[in-house]
Amino acid sequence: MADFIRIDEFDPLPVERPGTVAELGTLVTRTRARKHGLYPVGGRTALDFGLLPIKPGAACDTTALSGVIDYPARDMTITARAGTTFAALRAELAKEGQWLPIDVHSPETATLGGAVAVNASGPRRLGHGTLRDYVIGISFVTDDGVEVKAGGRVVKNVAGYDLMKLQIGALGTLGVVTQLTLKVKPKPEASAAVVFGCAPDALASVLDTIAASKTRPVAVELLNQAAWRTAGIGATSSGPDAAWVFVVGFEEKGVTVRWQAAALLNELKSAPIRHATELPDTSALDALTALQGRPGSRFLAKLSVLPSKVAEAVARQPAGAAVHAHALSGVIWVHSDEAPPDGAVLHRCPPERKKGLPIWGAVPPGWELMRHIKKTLDPDNVFNPGRLFGDV
Repeated sequence: MADFIRIDEFDPLPVERPGTVAELGTLVTRTRARKHGLYPVGGRTALDFGLLPIKPGAACDTTALSGVIDYPARDMTITARAGTTFAALRAELAKEGQWLPIDVHSPETATLGGAVAVNASGPRRLGHGTLRDYVIGISFVTDDGVEVKAGGRVVKNVAGYDLMKLQIGALGTLGVVTQLTLKVKPKPEASAAVVFGCAPDALASVLDTIAASKTRPVAVELLNQAAWRTAGIGATSSGPDAAWVFVVGFEEKGVTVRWQAAALLNELKSAPIRHATELPDTSALDALTALQGRPGSRFLAKLSVLPSKVAEAVARQPAGAAVHAHALSGVIWVHSDEAPPDGAVLHRCPPERKKGLPIWGAVPPGWELMRHIKKTLDPDNVFNPGRLFGDV
């Protein structure tokens, strides 16, 4: 089935759908010989992310490269093809009472390879970490059409170069990921969330209270009223009359969850908060994950600050913006119709504005090293040309 997609209003790209690694290798070598670009796409949930394409070529749809390859549940690892959706992976892990605690929006369509390319994470990163903590093996096709492998299928693996970390967040510019081996965890026995509101001048004090808590939440989410209404979590007494809303999630054994929720509520009695209530699970975290991919946001910006600076940083965001933070991780999402805050990474931006805005925020110290790696591993600029570095 042939069709076309547009990436940031670039010329329509024909979609290629390799069904095997061999077919993918042939596609890569053919694309390189033509001096074209190959643009990997999975569930197409993050096509807005990145700079404008700079070369004609084709989109490489990886969704046919899907399915679980190996699942030794007792070893708590799973190997799956990169086109496998998160929903399918979760269903397979659930059969053994296990899960991969990585938050991605649109799990029914988002793929493992795409999540690795954009280094996806969400509210649970505070308690469970990010993809970098779970990927222990990877396979990808290089610019000469050959599949290479790094890492392995066991947790205690120290052989070879750590190419897993190199691919995470590379936006598909170093090759097309074909297979991943991941560590997994036992699914929590129980979960709960404590929800409460506070006034703007109390943010710093309340955050200090949570940070000093005896409890160990998996997520501490902070939303202004605009974000709270947009998330649509459901009516609680804290939402309507508080400028800021906290959602603190716990996932553990049943007795531990009950103790932690009660302990936090007790600690908050002396804090300047409003209308604390307990929710019976952490489904609210899934709604907050979905908020990160909200299609109605013209600009979707992601800021990274020190956790101690979150209260100050959220207060600086423009009036009318929907602001949502992984508060103790120092990650702030800003949804707005106006230009983004300084230093923000833009996950969505009108294509015509990308040429004039620093969509990657402040240039990191290793930027030139990353450019050098790209030129070394992909000298003909086959993979996602322009999307990460612009001119490379």
